[in-house]
Amino acid sequence: MADQRALSQWEIDALLNDLPGDGALQDDQEEAGGARRPERSSGSIVKSYDFRRPDKFSKEQWATLQSMHEHFTRMLSAAFSSRLRTLVQIRLTALDQGLYEEWQAGVANPTICYVMGLRPLQGNMVVEFSMDIAAEVVDRLLGGNGALVDRNREMGEVEIGLLRSFSRTFSHALQEMWSTVRPVEPSLQDVGQDASLIQVAAPTDVVLTALFEMNVGSHHGTMSICLPYTVIESVAHSLSAQLWIASSHRNALSDEERDSVERLINRSRVDLAVVLGGVDLPARTIAGLQAGDTFVLDARLGRPLDVMIGDRARFRGLPGVMGSHVGIQISDVVEESDREFARGALGNTSPFAALTAIEDEQIATAPADQHEDDIPGA
Repeated sequence: MADQRALSQWEIDALLNDLPGDGALQDDQEEAGGARRPERSSGSIVKSYDFRRPDKFSKEQWATLQSMHEHFTRMLSAAFSSRLRTLVQIRLTALDQGLYEEWQAGVANPTICYVMGLRPLQGNMVVEFSMDIAAEVVDRLLGGNGALVDRNREMGEVEIGLLRSFSRTFSHALQEMWSTVRPVEPSLQDVGQDASLIQVAAPTDVVLTALFEMNVGSHHGTMSICLPYTVIESVAHSLSAQLWIASSHRNALSDEERDSVERLINRSRVDLAVVLGGVDLPARTIAGLQAGDTFVLDARLGRPLDVMIGDRARFRGLPGVMGSHVGIQISDVVEESDREFARGALGNTSPFAALTAIEDEQIATAPADQHEDDIPGA
């Protein structure tokens, strides 16, 4: 029989250290006076996981969402600038995932909250912007410059009505932002001034929040978007960079498509008018005009007249007669520099304000003793 030998203390410690788990034996050994050996790292990285705030988006999806919201800022900046007649700059400052109750707690009160649907997606989202921006928008929509506005008060019914109509600006930008992932039709559901009363998700629901900085003219403000994950869960798989870039790529039109677009454009009606001239008259004289009255315009005979497309002078032409109709012969194309000069000369006065309809829709451009033969032919 082999000689049996007792294990040494070092061998016992080695066996105990190889056992799985931290074990209570090491604690007992340490209490008995034995020194604890340093723990060995297994090389794996341990991450904490918060079950109240689970990660819903991958890195690739985050990159796609970042690109979409940056595109949204460019679209919205251009729309704001056009609508408010001033320079508007919007910058994305943060894109984060959190809980709906956290977003509500971080929003100032009062504020303007647009509750918007994204059909065919189920559920609603919230577009919120500060009262500073809301007061600026209302004032500029009413023709002001935003200088004398009280920004620390709640909006009245008339002002809320203006902001309701202004929501179309956000709708167009949101529609363009999501068009490359999933075509949606944004629609306004409600307008509120207290974010704590807006319930588009449960307090512990996961939401995507985007924060923006806005400069409207010389005034600064903030804006945020709160999008519940339940709204975009059905299209989350489409939030990949490859699909987004591929869907946003615009191919050149084929000959058939170009012909179809050309036919549609050719059928479109465009207002065309010829400005015969203008004259300054007192309001009393204009109010007393009757059929048959004659007045002299400031246009000289023989000089080309402006041919207006919409509210812009695009051509110049010579008036004349074609059979039994009055006509205009195009003599020149107005260049952009000439359009700016003509616009400055006309000022803000409509070119049609100087024309007054009289009997048979004829305008007298010369004294009664002037003969029609003096008018150059077409």
